[in-house]
Amino acid sequence: MSDEIGSVMMDGEEVLVMPEIPIRPNQSIPTVAAIILLLGAAMVGFATYSSFMSDELFTEADETQLANQFTESEADVTQEDLAQYDDQFSNSTYGTWSSILLLLSTSSLLAGGILLLRGNRKGIQSGALGALLLIIVNIWAGSASQEAATHLPEIASLTFATMYYIYACCGLFCLTSAMMPMLFASGRAALAPVPTNLLTTVTEEEE
Repeated sequence: MSDEIGSVMMDGEEVLVMPEIPIRPNQSIPTVAAIILLLGAAMVGFATYSSFMSDELFTEADETQLANQFTESEADVTQEDLAQYDDQFSNSTYGTWSSILLLLSTSSLLAGGILLLRGNRKGIQSGALGALLLIIVNIWAGSASQEAATHLPEIASLTFATMYYIYACCGLFCLTSAMMPMLFASGRAALAPVPTNLLTTVTEEEE
């Protein structure tokens, strides 16, 4: 039994197969992701440098300026209050580990950006790891900030904690950017490894 399609005769066992259209690699997708990761690494690297070089969050000038700003906002915050907050926050468990975690995040983001620029799929994993570390560190920082600010007015406590949660959103943006090449077929194709069947063919020809 056969079916007729136009002027083409087909047997009952034959099936029409649509030809596979090859996906054109788009190198710009991993390149954009790499640039974002490198910018993120630069920002986190600056925070890491500041964390290693200073044992305190604020200088005396910063504390005076912040106290004046809160006073203008009708919040009763003195320079001594900010010094106490700084001391409790810097000497917390977060303050002890933050520099190391930020350094790991910087290294992972930097490695991820470089690998993606080279078209290496491992850059996605490295960049995602660095972004996750950045998110975790800043969520932890927000929690530690609230614990250290129990003696401050609510507006001051929320201001300091919100700052770290905004940084966590930056980490989320870096995480999305690291995964971006996998969200598009052309981006995945730009990072695709050498086909194994090609290696097999070359090996057979050599034999």
